[in-house]
Amino acid sequence: MSRCLGALLLILGLVGCSSYGGGPREELPPPPRPDAYQADVGVRQAWSRSIGRLTAAAGFDLRPALAGGRVFVANPEGRVYAYSADNGRPLWERQLRQPVSGGPGAAGGLVVGGTRHGEVNAQDAADGQERWRAELTSEVLAQPAVGTELVVVRVGDGRVFGLDAATGKRRWLYEQSMPALTLRGTGSPLLIPGQLVLVGLDTGRLVALAPDSGRLYWDAVVAAPRGRSDLERLVDVDADPVLYRADVYAASYNGRLVAIDANSGRTRWERPLSVYAGLAVDSERVYATDTDQRVWAFDRFTGATVWRQDALRGLRLTGPAVVGDYLLVGDDAGYLNWLALRDGSLQRRQRIGGAFVAAPLVHDGSIYLLTQSGLTVLR
Repeated sequence: MSRCLGALLLILGLVGCSSYGGGPREELPPPPRPDAYQADVGVRQAWSRSIGRLTAAAGFDLRPALAGGRVFVANPEGRVYAYSADNGRPLWERQLRQPVSGGPGAAGGLVVGGTRHGEVNAQDAADGQERWRAELTSEVLAQPAVGTELVVVRVGDGRVFGLDAATGKRRWLYEQSMPALTLRGTGSPLLIPGQLVLVGLDTGRLVALAPDSGRLYWDAVVAAPRGRSDLERLVDVDADPVLYRADVYAASYNGRLVAIDANSGRTRWERPLSVYAGLAVDSERVYATDTDQRVWAFDRFTGATVWRQDALRGLRLTGPAVVGDYLLVGDDAGYLNWLALRDGSLQRRQRIGGAFVAAPLVHDGSIYLLTQSGLTVLR
């Protein structure tokens, strides 16, 4: 009961999972005026669709998924939509029995979402027909990782399930001891088929599991709990881990940003940083939105600070995404913010719709944006 009450209190200051940063608001200057930042970034709206009632619900992870030329998205009321990624043409729409809180993930002709009641639903990507349904032990608050043979689902009680992609039957289960208090929400597993499953834990650790058995390959410390109270000792790894070449980048709330060798689990570098939203990586840098709503760029090889952007601190920001020469972050005022990769300078504040529900998603030159107004695609 004490853990649940604590989590409810944290919701007042922490919004979303893998999308929004946390922490109580400060008395800050107003955000930059959009009309002062209108550089031509060379993209225009390609299409947009309303997908029903959307909210940036605490702990929910409703980011869209892309596979096979289609984009899949769900709303908290349990409705799942499929559109042509090229032109936004509706392909199918299905109503599930329960509210969706995690997903959908998509790959191998399968679309998989999770619900608040611990149910996982798999649908055929071509027509939305149900393939299978599985009951797990707790609510699903993160996007499932979907492969051609395996679906990996992280649930709210700390367990990680490996499910057969064809049948939904359990292949393996990884369990961890949970801290007395955790943040509302979880990060999504990262599935590297045939190699690793990477999972951030509420204990401040990142684990690498064998996809075929769930056996532990290595266990790395992202942040160690410190402080006298359970609140001070929060070190949840809720930002999704990012793999780039042979390195994994991970960050924790109230803790650190680290670079880890994917083969051995050895830490290459570390630096203090509190992250709840997400990370992005390119060939030179690692980008992060911290819990004070500042956007950072770090050297990918050393962890040294390259730049920091504080101008958006009066807003609540999503995790970042890289497109061309820009870094993108959405905010709770409904604007997409374009920052120059070279120095972090704010170039454009572009009104998209309502508050952002998920971080921007970039794929094949298109930018997919999920706000309370619906799904918008820029090219």
